[in-house]
This record gives sequence, C-alpha cells and structure tokens, in this order.
Amino acid sequence: MNEHAVEHAIEEAHEHFGHDNSPEAIRKEIRRYLIVFAALGALTIVTVAISLLHLPTHLAILLALTVAVVKGSLVAAFFMHLISERKLIYAVLLLTVFFFGMLLWGPWHQRYNAQKVWKGYDLNASQPAPAAPIENSGHSGH
Repeated sequence: MNEHAVEHAIEEAHEHFGHDNSPEAIRKEIRRYLIVFAALGALTIVTVAISLLHLPTHLAILLALTVAVVKGSLVAAFFMHLISERKLIYAVLLLTVFFFGMLLWGPWHQRYNAQKVWKGYDLNASQPAPAAPIENSGHSGH
C-alpha cells in the first residue's frame, strides 16, 4: 500500500467513526471537557450547600440524590463517551438501571411487607426483640 492509500483509509475511518483530529476539533473537545469539569465542581459545591442548609432529612436526601444523578449522567455521557454510543449501549444501561432499582426496592418492600407477614412485627422498634431464654440442662459446658 502506498502512502496515499493509507491516508485515505485513515480519513475514511475517521469519517466512519466520527473522529476528527484537527486542532480545531481537539480545542473544541478540550473546551467541552473543561465545561463538564466546571459543572461537576459546581454541583459538588451544591451538594455541600445542601448538607449545610439543615433541610428536613427526606428533602435533603431527595436533593442530594438528584444532584448525584445529574453528576453521574454528566460523567457517563461525556467522560465515558456514552453520549455518542449506539442503541445497544443504552439498552444495557437501562437494564442496569432497572436491576439497580429492583435491588433498592426489594429490601424496602420486604421491610414494609413484614407487618403483614409477621403479626407483631414492629417497624419502629429501637431495640431488637429479646432472645428466647436458654434452658440450662445442668451441664457446665466443660
């Protein structure tokens, strides 16, 4: 293969895969990364501010999780390059989110369903139930 054919193959690959290594494209990409980095820094400051506001716990958790989802989405979209990936990647990502949700829902559902299953189960118990007394059969255990 001659030099011209190699250069042409590289150009076709760049066009096919969307890579552009020109100085302008690289500057644009660096600028995008810096903007995302600044947004992540600002959102980190927002997270700290939420903790300092002394909001009710449920509201603070909701706000902090919302900020965390936005930050995670920025990282996944730009630094992991998922913003330009194909549909299969998004299908796998949605499947992962679904199973993560199921893992969160399972223990929550079990705890709140426990009152129906086990009569006398106390959701608000601050102490564990007392253990059944151990019968002493007269052996010293030695």
